[in-house]
Amino acid sequence: MARRLLADTQPFCPRRVPGFPYRGFYQYFVTACTWNRRPLFLEPWLARELSAQLSPFFARYAFEVVAYCFMPDHVHLLLEGTSPEADFRAAMRQWKQQTAQAWNPRTGHRLWQSGYYERVLREGDDTRAVVGYLLQNPVRAGLVSTSRDWPWTGSSRYSLADLEAHAADWRPSWR
Repeated sequence: MARRLLADTQPFCPRRVPGFPYRGFYQYFVTACTWNRRPLFLEPWLARELSAQLSPFFARYAFEVVAYCFMPDHVHLLLEGTSPEADFRAAMRQWKQQTAQAWNPRTGHRLWQSGYYERVLREGDDTRAVVGYLLQNPVRAGLVSTSRDWPWTGSSRYSLADLEAHAADWRPSWR
């Protein structure tokens, strides 16, 4: 019984795609949730700090941050490998670990839920549509009236105006 209760209180950790290398020139649409879905990114200092370090951090792992959006209780990332050695799993593990280690001493609380959700974009997937979904997330949530009004959205490659100009409508298959 105790084992079951413990399992019921642990966040779900999604499985990775069996046999997929998670290395190289792939694009990944990622969602990472805060511990117990607490709205931590409503704290401007935290959202600002994590936004500022995204691009430099992922560049060290040979990834570009095509687009990102910090929502109150989760973050969406669209990452693209820029070399054959770009190791997605290692980059995500290190990013979550480093940000959590910086957060915990300040607050005494956990930052991230275990795991993350990722969708490996396939050749036929429209990246513009994924960017559109990501940009419209705060609008759909009723946080702002236009995506331009949400301060925690950006890219290491494009300006917000460029992202908006090339975005398209898209809804993920799991919605």
